[in-house]
Amino acid sequence: MRDGGIIKLYSLKDVATPGFMPSEKLVYSCEFFFSRVTTGVTRRYAALGANRDYTAVVRCWNTLLTLPENVRYAIDEDGTQYRIDIAEPIHDQDAIDLTLVRLEDFYDVAIEA
Repeated sequence: MRDGGIIKLYSLKDVATPGFMPSEKLVYSCEFFFSRVTTGVTRRYAALGANRDYTAVVRCWNTLLTLPENVRYAIDEDGTQYRIDIAEPIHDQDAIDLTLVRLEDFYDVAIEA
C-alpha cells in the first residue's frame, strides 16, 4: 500500500553568502514512497486536548528508523509544504510515520543540485 506517491524531506538552512542578510530556504535531504494513514478519533482528540492539530499522518516505507538530522519539513507531489511534528518509527515494517502540519506560508526551496 505504497500508493500515496513520493514525499520529499527537507531541512531549513541559511543559504546566504557569509556577511549578507540571512536567507532561509528548504534544502533537499531525501525522498520516500508513502501512503496515508487513517487516524482515529482518539488521536484527533488527544491532539486537540494538547492545543495541537495536524493535517495528515503518512507512512514512509523503506526508510531509516530515524530522520536525518535537522529534517523537519516535507513537500508532497502537489507542492504542498508541511512541518513534521512527530516521527514515529514502525520497527516491524521498516517504516516511519510522520505527523504533518500544513504550512500557511511556504518557504522558498533551494535549487537541487
